Amino acid sequence: MRKISIYILALMAFVATVSCHKETTEGLSLVTNYAVFEYEALVVVEVGDDYTPNANATENGQSIAVETSSDVDTNTVGIYGVTYSAINSDGFEASVFQTVVVHDPSIIGTDVSGNIWDKGNNSRTGVISLVEGTTSIFYATDFGFAGAFPVYFQMDGDVISEIPQTYAFDVSNVDLTYDPVTREFTTLIHPQGFGYTFEYQN
Repeated sequence: MRKISIYILALMAFVATVSCHKETTEGLSLVTNYAVFEYEALVVVEVGDDYTPNANATENGQSIAVETSSDVDTNTVGIYGVTYSAINSDGFEASVFQTVVVHDPSIIGTDVSGNIWDKGNNSRTGVISLVEGTTSIFYATDFGFAGAFPVYFQMDGDVISEIPQTYAFDVSNVDLTYDPVTREFTTLIHPQGFGYTFEYQN
């Protein structure tokens, strides 16, 4: 009985100590509102034209400053990126990415849109589509690796060519061919040295 009484007294002392300890959260926000961006995820620009990054950010409906990082070269056909970032009043940063496609409207490519698969492994599939607003830039959802290697390319008539872009998996460049007779594509990925042949699905 004496042990129980001692335990109860110790518990009461602990509760009293805790209840007397006052914590303050003054100046601390329990909820933060990250920046909300208004921007275009994909922008198409004709080669040689001017391009100005443009995005707005708000925090809880109030405008906040936006910082921009860009590698766009409108003098060269290619795929470029712009990152917009903003820091809210609690010091938390948010960012979004914009893809900028620079194309030459004087180049008309053969329409190679369609569903494709790896000739040596039909479980590896992809889709090729023309980038809206261009006449020659195509996007393949997968041109290698394990089904997650997107590639942009240019078609000048039946001639395929690689264009500047940032690849996944530390890839430096990709050799591309297209045979208009067999309608097959080949890709050779550097520096890994992986090669693939893609054909249209039946």
